[in-house]
Amino acid sequence: MAENQPTDLVREAENCLTKEEKQHILERKHAEDNARTEEQTLTSREEGPSKGKGADPRNWGKADLEEAELDIEAQKEALLNWERTRDWSK
Repeated sequence: MAENQPTDLVREAENCLTKEEKQHILERKHAEDNARTEEQTLTSREEGPSKGKGADPRNWGKADLEEAELDIEAQKEALLNWERTRDWSK
């Protein structure tokens, strides 16, 4: 019987609430549920460890990259140059 006591107390407290108080509680719960749903939607779009702080691949067309930055061979050469410089400085 002791297990039901907390539930009974909650039910008793609920029965003491006015209609306005019950409505306020329901509105608050609804607002929290909506916020939680929106947060989950945003989180599902921000996959990976970056949590959305990295570049958004959907906006790469608006990245304003210069032609040299799009040249894969130039990028490879720059990376090799950086590696040689790093190795030389050790």
